[in-house]
Amino acid sequence: MAKGTFERNPSRDDDKGEGDPVPEEVLERQSTERLEEIHQYLADRYARRDVITRTRTPGGIEIDWVPVESQYGGRCPADPPDEDSPPRIGGGERSAELMTFELEEEAAERGPRGTVPLLRTPIDRITPTVGLNDWLAKGARANRVAPAGKADGYEVPGTDVHKHVYTSQSVTCYGTEGNINAWDPYTAWSDEFSLGQLWLIRGSGSGQQTLEVGHQEYRDLYGDWVPHLFLFYTTNGYTSQGDNKGGYNTDVNGWVQYASTIHPGSLSSPLSQWDGTQYIMALKVQLWQGNWWVKVNGTWIGYYPASLYSTNGLRDHADRLDWGGEVVDSADHAGTTDTDMGNGHWPYEGWQHCAYMNNLRYQSTTSGAMSDYNGSAGAEYPACYGIESHMQSGSNWGSYFWWGGSGRNANCP
Repeated sequence: MAKGTFERNPSRDDDKGEGDPVPEEVLERQSTERLEEIHQYLADRYARRDVITRTRTPGGIEIDWVPVESQYGGRCPADPPDEDSPPRIGGGERSAELMTFELEEEAAERGPRGTVPLLRTPIDRITPTVGLNDWLAKGARANRVAPAGKADGYEVPGTDVHKHVYTSQSVTCYGTEGNINAWDPYTAWSDEFSLGQLWLIRGSGSGQQTLEVGHQEYRDLYGDWVPHLFLFYTTNGYTSQGDNKGGYNTDVNGWVQYASTIHPGSLSSPLSQWDGTQYIMALKVQLWQGNWWVKVNGTWIGYYPASLYSTNGLRDHADRLDWGGEVVDSADHAGTTDTDMGNGHWPYEGWQHCAYMNNLRYQSTTSGAMSDYNGSAGAEYPACYGIESHMQSGSNWGSYFWWGGSGRNANCP
């Protein structure tokens, strides 16, 4: 009978070492019942899909193709925003290229016209040790109590297991756009993740509501050690996950898929290389006619209906906007994790050597006017992960920052 387990990533062999072995008692208490609950949840969810056909990408991603109207009670999806401007990449000596997604390739196998792609997670490769609510949560543990005084009031799921670098601006806004420089971070354990993302936020405590988009590596969620496009939302301060309450991608109801080429959970390639070509994921979120639409690399991929949110939350606007990085340090091992943030290198290393986010703006009016972002920067564990901010720089990178770090080191034991 299958049991939940967390794994050490076998892909790194460097001077960081392997750390302390996982205690036998930790392995012994892994719960078969919890894993069975998660597997049954996924099996039941997939059984309810009206699957027309199933395909597999070259990267091994399995896709269910469903009629677009089957996602939303038989109704046709909404129309995307009229806005059709291309991503603002920046240029000059620090020029980057857009990454591409597998279904965008000319030879990609797709479903018939009128269907959209939904990620089908490989159930047999999902082996977390936590319960269903925690597995659906933002990280390995749902938020029990919103921590007080964290990073100038920055409320996050869990406690010290979540380590952030971030920029944050309190402002009434109706969307945001910007670019995330995408690398392939090393994640040390299967129940840890590394990501770069945006947050649209309103409310506090259990009333906090978010919409989150970014680039994430997370073995326990996807069943592999490579980064994916991800979406996440919460309507209740990360306390409870489920249909129309919150969770990742299409693991819970809420998201409405619109595009046939880019979907939550997509694999992207190529990724940035040290001293080489830099690749970005260009993101835009816009509140449009009662829906929070998400645009990736110039394609409107789908939306969260604003009706998911309360009138005190994200129903009609956000009042805080963040861009930043996050690592989950699972605490199932001794000392700080050596999971990378960004590419594992530090902000002072700069162009082609560490991660950045640039051309960051926010939508300041309902009609679509955009303003330069002016977020205040912070790092919760600066000896482990850092940030260097350049807001409203006046350059073709606009508002930007360098970010990342190695986790465990001599100053971050």
